[in-house]
Amino acid sequence: MLKKAERYYQTLKYLKKSQMKYLVKNRLERGKKAITEAQAPSFGNLSIWMPRLDEHSDYQRRFCLEEILEGKVTLLHESGTPGGKNWANPDKSHLWNFNLHYLEFLIPVAAAFRDTEDRAYYECFKSYCQKWIRDNQEGIGDGWHPYTISLRLTNLWICMDAFGEILREDEVFFRELNNSMYAQYLHLQKKLELHLLGNHYFENLKAVMLGALYFKEPGIYDEYKFKFQEEMGEQILPDGVHYERSLMYHKIILEDLMRTAKSVHAADRLLYQELLTVIQKMADAMYSLEDGMGHTPLFNDAGDNVARTMVSLLAALRDEFGITPNYQQAFQNAGYYTLRGNGLKLILDAGEIAPSYMAGHGHCDGLSFELSLHGHPVFVNAGTGQYQGQLRSYFRSTKAHNTVVIDGEEQSQCWGEHRVAERISEVSGSAEENTVKGRLTTCAGRHQARSIEWNDGVLEIWDQVDGYAQAYFHLTPEYRYLLDDRRVLIQNESQETIGEIQGMKTDKILIHRDGEICFYAPEFGKIEQTEVLEIAWDGDGTEHVIQMKFR
Repeated sequence: MLKKAERYYQTLKYLKKSQMKYLVKNRLERGKKAITEAQAPSFGNLSIWMPRLDEHSDYQRRFCLEEILEGKVTLLHESGTPGGKNWANPDKSHLWNFNLHYLEFLIPVAAAFRDTEDRAYYECFKSYCQKWIRDNQEGIGDGWHPYTISLRLTNLWICMDAFGEILREDEVFFRELNNSMYAQYLHLQKKLELHLLGNHYFENLKAVMLGALYFKEPGIYDEYKFKFQEEMGEQILPDGVHYERSLMYHKIILEDLMRTAKSVHAADRLLYQELLTVIQKMADAMYSLEDGMGHTPLFNDAGDNVARTMVSLLAALRDEFGITPNYQQAFQNAGYYTLRGNGLKLILDAGEIAPSYMAGHGHCDGLSFELSLHGHPVFVNAGTGQYQGQLRSYFRSTKAHNTVVIDGEEQSQCWGEHRVAERISEVSGSAEENTVKGRLTTCAGRHQARSIEWNDGVLEIWDQVDGYAQAYFHLTPEYRYLLDDRRVLIQNESQETIGEIQGMKTDKILIHRDGEICFYAPEFGKIEQTEVLEIAWDGDGTEHVIQMKFR
């Protein structure tokens, strides 16, 4: 009991006073129903559809149109049928239920209509919208969560822009849809996620601001524009990386800014110009960190099937705003540093776990790295896979990342689904042309340092720890390890050796081929099996080297 109380204290002490206030307020108002009916006083139009995003093949292949037309939806590798009271399906994961209420699966339906002008796609959109309105009249459940409202409103405006005249000519339904959206917009203003902040609060502000523009409420627009600008300054670090340090959420927030910029282009030129400046910095960060990696790098909560792909975002940035990215090696504020050359790309994480008051998406990935060769991921962190479930704690653990576990202790105390108590401190990093470095102190007070050098086809990883050290190297499933005396060979599916790893003479070498440690989640809802190399030694504070050569 005392340990539990201490853990709560160590978690809550990092929160802002305002968060504590709203946590109490939310507790007192729990169970209060939303007002689900309202009359929209007026409404306009938001130019928010982006062909290079919404019609891009990378995005379209996430959804099965045939299934959607038949009333079935597959999201995050889980399938179900929307319907019933509050659209609550107890047989599905909470994450699936939550994502269902975004109505994002209607965007590919709108894209199909734009491509074919087949009215069946419009009727499909209309049917799902009416079904959601009818089944969620009670005003409780996931559908009335402020985050799902924020994403659903945006996704509906995207679809409405795509359908255009066919929707506006359907006057009865158009009015019904607008009235429902207006009720959601009003409820959202009462339920801003001020207890949580982070990307959730950002989505709240964006949705209300766009709603004020759409429903022609200039007073609300001005109020929320100020809040939005303030939060943008808080959440986007000076180096352009989103402050939660998840490159998946970074892309989500970048898309938010792009949608917002397109929406306000004609109405608010000053905000538009401000947004373009921030969008450029975020584009630079996304491109610099992800280009050459072959996937969304898996630092903190991340996966490849939630945010739009880098390729589609770059295409939309160029077409919509004339923005092309610039490469940078170091992101000092976020703590990400890169190496590249001769087909190799490496990212080292030498940054804080997350903003202190919003660490829910943080992992124990300090001084971990990911490495790709010729655009193909080789060494990856284990990923995220799920927000609820028994594997959540593993995916956030230190050993699930390409870093060092010292004396079996975690770097930070990640617990529950989205909580962190004591965490790493004294974190710093730096980069030179061929070297990236980082230092940190774990929550247990252990000092850890890592330097990675890349020269003439040889990668050297220098670690300094005091205690029993276990360094982990997680492969993607396309590769396997083969022990050859003191060398560990890396082979592809054709059994061709692409590289080798060699530690020091006294190191203990273990290749894991099964068990929890071999789980890998490249996407949410997709768990694969891979191989993990463990190299262990007794650290005495002096430098220890592991050498890698690639062919």
